[in-house]
Parts: sequence; structure tokens; C-alpha cells
Amino acid sequence: MKAPEIDAAVERIEGGDRQPLYLVIGEQVLATREATRIAEALAAAAGCEVAVHKGAGGAELGSILADLFTYSLFEPAKIVLVSGSAEFADKDAAAGLIDEAARVLDDEGRLVRGAGEPLPAAERTAAGRLLQVLRLFGVDPVAGTAEEVIATLPDSTFSGGKNYRKGGRRGRLKKQKAELKKGLAALLEAARAEDLSGWSDGNLAELDRAAEGGLPEGHALVLAERSVDRDHPIVRRLFERKAAFAFDTLGLDRQGNPTGLDPVVAELERETGVRIDRAAAQELARRTLRKEGWGAGEADEASAARFAAEYRKIAAGLPEGDRRIDHAAVEESVVDRGEQDVWDVFNAMEGQKPGAAVAALRRYFDSAADRRGERFRFLSLLAGRCQQLAAVHGLAMAHGLPEARNYNGFKAQVLPKLMAEWPGATKKPSAWPLFNLYKAAMARRSPEAVAAMGELPWKVLEAEIRLRGGSGEDDAALEALVLAVAGGGVPGSGNGPSSRPRDGLRAGPGARRSADRRGRRRR
Repeated sequence: MKAPEIDAAVERIEGGDRQPLYLVIGEQVLATREATRIAEALAAAAGCEVAVHKGAGGAELGSILADLFTYSLFEPAKIVLVSGSAEFADKDAAAGLIDEAARVLDDEGRLVRGAGEPLPAAERTAAGRLLQVLRLFGVDPVAGTAEEVIATLPDSTFSGGKNYRKGGRRGRLKKQKAELKKGLAALLEAARAEDLSGWSDGNLAELDRAAEGGLPEGHALVLAERSVDRDHPIVRRLFERKAAFAFDTLGLDRQGNPTGLDPVVAELERETGVRIDRAAAQELARRTLRKEGWGAGEADEASAARFAAEYRKIAAGLPEGDRRIDHAAVEESVVDRGEQDVWDVFNAMEGQKPGAAVAALRRYFDSAADRRGERFRFLSLLAGRCQQLAAVHGLAMAHGLPEARNYNGFKAQVLPKLMAEWPGATKKPSAWPLFNLYKAAMARRSPEAVAAMGELPWKVLEAEIRLRGGSGEDDAALEALVLAVAGGGVPGSGNGPSSRPRDGLRAGPGARRSADRRGRRRR
């Protein structure tokens, strides 16, 4: 299915309205398809072929740009399509340039030089970076006083780029920004006095130059990108000129369900000639996609690329004549390294579902980029959760608090009593998490369960000792702790590991996959 925005752009190109720089944003398979249409329309108008470069960033993009700025000896023009350069993904591009300019200022943000002295080489370079930032935002460096010109830049530009904030360092405070602006105004004044042009090298400068018509006539660059900062000054200019276009990306909602799946699947079906069942597409997304951060949002770029790669791999491996990917083909071919929320582990654990809890825990570790680091992070979260559960359980049992069947009843009848009895030095969870903890506590009222809950702090300490002692059984130590909480450690109660075999506790990856599927249906 063609995109109307690209149809209109192609019509403008065919009518003679051609831009030197185009940008198509979206999931890589979609962005590349639509960028190819633009590049082919430009090439047809110029009478040349399209040169395609995949994943060209950094030095490679620099070489491509350098070549674009020269005339061709053998063709009338040059049309270049670059996919996945990530050149506009850096949200701190302008802030990074300001940081470079600020290096010539002293600790109080002042430009130190004698009156009437010419700018040394370092200061001239810094002035070039500052003037480049002004150019990026379309600010005339001589329109007003130096202080007025600097004040027109966005405040975020002075907060500090990613290198400035390395090691957990925070961005500049309000006072530091004010001092920096004064120093930059002095630097701009010195640059004006020496009539500096304010141009520096680097891909960002060359892309800006290209966007402003610096390429030879008929030459053009088309970028297909997944990760782009929409507030980047060049990107904003391209949208204003109708030379930038945005499409869907793969993502995950708050419940972990994939979003933006249909157009990507449709393009992969067109590309491979192999269709996929809807349930199979959902399963492929579940096994591959991972979120960039907390909550709903885009899938991270590597996992989105894996989704497309796994689709192509399965399609290529189908028997001759078979043009459909089903659920079984995905299960057999794709290792499950998708997003797994740690709260799924906690919910199953506190809901006394040992099998589902261990299955979710295993999947959580299987999907971790740094498995060892994730173990310690999980233990820290679990230890805090166990501490809260033990505290709520102890208070409920000691004071004979009533059972709460729903949140409203808990909030009205139980919460005031529970908060009144809670030790003031203990950090309390908010009302809704406390309700879930309370339900878990009230499900553990038998004498055996009460005794097991009393041992919970020691079990947490035991798991930490095993984890830090390098026993070689790190996952087993954490699984044992999860089982202790999920089953209450009560042999023969039907809730513990000694009861009948539970989902996910049987050996073998096939059994684990089966348990995972049943766990998903329950959720």
C-alpha cells in the first residue's frame, strides 16, 4: 500500500520541485521502501541511477557526502539513498557543539583574552562550533547584540550534551547556564570582530550545507532512518519544506502487546512473497521485541531489526511451495528473547503460581543483554518486595486485620489501620501496590505459611550469599527464592514446589515453551 505523502512528493519531483535532501522516518523496512520511491523519482528526473548504501554512518557517511559535493564525470547527476545512518538520532547534537565551544571558557564561563588580541586557534575553532549551532537553528549571528542572539537558542542547548552528562552527571543548573550564555556572547562578539564565517567540518555541518542547497544541481541525498530526534533543527526544517515524512515504528504498549505491527508485516509479506498468520506475527513480536524504556513506547532498534530478520529467515527456510508462516514455525525457529516485565514474575509469585513465576523469571533472564548484571538487579528488586510482603504479612497477622475482597473495601476498611500500625521508619508502598501485597499476605494465613514468611528475610540473605559467592548456580538460587515466596515454602500444601508438577518446572525447553503459552493465556 502506497503512502499518500510520498505520492505527493513524487508528483512534486516529477513537476520540477526537487529538494537536495529528503528524510523518511519509520520502521526501517517501511522507511527504506518509501525512501526508495523518492530516490527513484529523483533519479528518473536527473537521468541517472540510484546509489544505495545501508547502515552508512560516521566516516562512511562523511565519504558519501564528500563525493556528493563533487560533480560526476560520467553521469549527469548523483542520487544517493542511505538507510540507517542514525545521523539525526542524537538528541544532543546542538548541545554537544555548545559544549565544544565552551571548552575555551574559564570555570566561571568567561572568555579570557587580552583586549584587541586576535583569537588563537582553539578559540577560532570554538567560535566555529558556536556559529554552526546558530546556523542549525536558522539564527542570524549579526541580528542584534551578541547577548540577544545567544538568547534566541533553545534552553536545552545549554543543558549539556551526552558527553557532558557521562557518569550520571546532571545537566547544567540555571546559574551555570546564565554564566555559559555570557561567555558564549563574548565568544560571538570576538567572532564578529574577526568576521569568521562560522563553518566547521563534520557530517552535521555537511548535512546542513546540503539542506541549504550546497549540492551541485541535480544531486540529492535521501535518508531512510528509524531513529530520529524530531526536534533536531535540520529535521524540523525538512518537515517545514515537505521534504521529511514520518511512518509507523514497531512498539509495545503498557501490557506488552505489539503496536505498529500491521504495516510492517504487510511490507515483509510483499518483500518475501510469504504471508504470516496473525497469531504467528504476534508470537514473533513477543519473542523479539523489547522496549526502549519503561511504559509504552517504541521497541528498541536492535529488537525491531531482529523481528524483520527472523521473518525473512523463516520465509527463506519454508519448504518449496509453502508460502505461509504459522505459529508452529515461529516457535520452532525463533529463540524467545522478547520483552519480559519483572512485574509478571512478582504477580505470579505473589499469586501463588510457582510454575508461571519461574517460567517468567527464566524468560526474563534469557532476554537480558547482561545476564549477570540483571541477576543482581532482580535480586535487589525482589529483596525490597520480600521486605514489604513480610512487613504487611506480619502486621496483618499480628493485628488480625480483616480480609479485603476489592480495592475499594481495602482502601476504606484496611488501609487506615495498616498505615497506622506500619513502623514510621519503613518506606511504605503506595495504595494500589499495597493492596496487591495485602492480598498476597492474606492468602498465607496457615500456621505453616506464617512460619515460612518469618523465614523469608533469611532466604533472601541465603540467595544473595549464593549469588555473590560464585556458586555457579546463580539462576537456581533466585528460582529457589521465587519458589519460596510463590509456594510459601509449605510442603504438601498445593502451593509449594513439593506439590504436583507445575507449569514451567519440568525439564526441557519444550516444556518451558508450553508453560509459557499457558501462562500467557492465563494473563
